[in-house]
Amino acid sequence: MTIEADIGSREEIERIRRVSDQLCTAHAALSDRFSRRALLLDIVVLVLSALVTALAFVDPKVLHHVMPATVDPAIVVGVFGLVVFCLTLVQSKTDWRGRGEAHKRSFTMYAEVKREAGYLLASSSDIPSREFQRLAARYDMASDVGSGVPESEFLRLKQKHLTKVEISKLLDKKPGASIWLTKLKLLIRDNWPWSS
Repeated sequence: MTIEADIGSREEIERIRRVSDQLCTAHAALSDRFSRRALLLDIVVLVLSALVTALAFVDPKVLHHVMPATVDPAIVVGVFGLVVFCLTLVQSKTDWRGRGEAHKRSFTMYAEVKREAGYLLASSSDIPSREFQRLAARYDMASDVGSGVPESEFLRLKQKHLTKVEISKLLDKKPGASIWLTKLKLLIRDNWPWSS
């Protein structure tokens, strides 16, 4: 005999799906942000390193023709080298690449939970208790193992998710609508003094 999940379990699965969807948006945004920062910092460090290397091989007499007479080329090379060193320290201390990858893994875990919850909710039959328990365990594991969303950013990321959902609904009705204008319309609708 199979034990079926009660109505409360279906409501809990809907909550898990909704929260997992929201956390997917949050972790995707954080992953993108940290990955962009890491890429930008990598590019700056590489370009400045190449510049320092190139300047080290240039004859100081040639550099005097390119730079003002009052500037010592050795000092310029030294300053660029110091900047590269400082940026490398920032790179190692912030670990933006690692943080981006951690949020990407969290996104993947929550996306799997969201997809599985959607499958369970789509079934017209009662949800077996073991399936509910398995989903709840995967959700708990994603919460325990995955990266956390910083408390200071939670509300902004929740707003981003809810805005995304609202824009998606509006685009379903009007697929040719400008996303930028749709965001502006939502901003006005939700912040105007006489809006309810």
